Amino acid sequence: MNYDLLLKNGNIRTIDEKMSVCGWVGVKDGRIAGLGEMPPPAAAATRVIDLGGRTVLPGLMDCHVHVMPAGLNLSAVPLENAGTISEVLECVESACAAAKGGQEWVFAMNYVAQNVKEERYPTRHELDAVSHGLKVMVMAATLHGCAVNTAAMEVCDVPEDMAGVERDGSDVTGVYSSDESSFLACANALGSLPDDMLWKYIADCAENAASKGVTTMHGLFGMFVDKDRDMDLISARARELPVEMAVFYQTWDVDKAKAMGLPRVGGCLTLDGASFEYTMANFAPYKSAPALRGVLYHNDDEVYQVVKKAHEYDMQCTLHALGDRAIDQLLWVYHRVFAEQGRKDLRHRIEHFSYPTDEQIAMAADLGLILSVQPGFTYYWDRAEGGEFEYMFGREGANRWDPFNKLVEAGCIVCAGSDCPVTAVEPLVDIASVVNGPNPVRNAPLDDALRMVTSNAAYAIGMEARKGSIEVGKDADFVVIDRDPYSCADTKDIYGMQALLTIREGKTIYENPSWKDI
Repeated sequence: MNYDLLLKNGNIRTIDEKMSVCGWVGVKDGRIAGLGEMPPPAAAATRVIDLGGRTVLPGLMDCHVHVMPAGLNLSAVPLENAGTISEVLECVESACAAAKGGQEWVFAMNYVAQNVKEERYPTRHELDAVSHGLKVMVMAATLHGCAVNTAAMEVCDVPEDMAGVERDGSDVTGVYSSDESSFLACANALGSLPDDMLWKYIADCAENAASKGVTTMHGLFGMFVDKDRDMDLISARARELPVEMAVFYQTWDVDKAKAMGLPRVGGCLTLDGASFEYTMANFAPYKSAPALRGVLYHNDDEVYQVVKKAHEYDMQCTLHALGDRAIDQLLWVYHRVFAEQGRKDLRHRIEHFSYPTDEQIAMAADLGLILSVQPGFTYYWDRAEGGEFEYMFGREGANRWDPFNKLVEAGCIVCAGSDCPVTAVEPLVDIASVVNGPNPVRNAPLDDALRMVTSNAAYAIGMEARKGSIEVGKDADFVVIDRDPYSCADTKDIYGMQALLTIREGKTIYENPSWKDI
């Protein structure tokens, strides 16, 4: 056979059922046409890449990305290192002062109030003083809260009596701390932007993902842009992107998703909120806020109606549940629907599943649900001693968060993503976080970590027949990385893994500048 592309002299980790290792792989018409041990066959190839012993993995997947906000984050004002309100305002003012003519908005992102001395958001009056006449929005790292200045408040158009609208006496502060108010504010703010700008953010997200070794993304659309215009854009223009997009439409209107011909519905349809906003729904109170146990945003019947209809329509369904109280609600809704309609191979999921009990882990495994987790959460916010999670939940509670090892041991089907822009699209860092995280109480084996962003990730969107492993007949999706994770899994060197070359269907979609020097 004459190959279009031949990768040879490599450490090719196939992630097939046997976790086989090969030395070469040949590509024809965008599919894997042959592979085996060295030496490679004598067949001709239009393009030959000598890997020089470097490691190849299947094209990686990020299983939970808010695509449009993730792209926005790449050019937004970063606030993760701000330690005081004054520092926040300095960052915002610098960006406002540097704004180009015609620019109307300044977005600042990755804000965590618990990391700021004052433990609050800036108010609209504080933002007014540094905005230079522009509209300003400060967005929580979780996307479950925000603060705006007065000019932006008019666009956000959030009713003053809506949940989460904060006040100082009779004055509305411009801070929105619940899903109802913050999501509406975000949708109206981003909805005021033109289509070409929204598409730029979508494309920026996809191009950045390709640079991290991603060839397929589980992309969440809708909810964060008024009238779900980002969903319209991706429906019309997905083929223009370098990565393949498995679209999740975040709508409670299952009929609408079905009418669009989509195989799935949901995403971050929030049953509860987020930890930093104290809206994540738990059975026990927060250690740092003893009067609060979070919020369940929907009653059991509202959740049941969505899952029931999706199951009837043979559509995959997934919803957001972080806290154990929200997880419990969703598990029992799935249990009820399965009891009434029977189980089908629809690959229903739970997004996050961050704070489960042992009993909930066992129930998820028994129901055959896919658990979509975010290893970046614990990488950034938990350590063996200290960290944001210990502050909020205590040490014992923090150790419960994202128990990767327990999920694997229970036989759960686990896939991994970033929740970007909550954490960055970095599947190689996610692998490292699962294997060698800063708090070893939750670490899991490397084989399982790799599956979370390859074979399990493909299974989680029903694409395992053509993605997720390097096998003959599957899409020729690969990433060449600069080191073998198996050689450094026990050291911090595993965090240094970098994508050198990303290939989708036999075509290069990213080339690291250092690759040319190899």
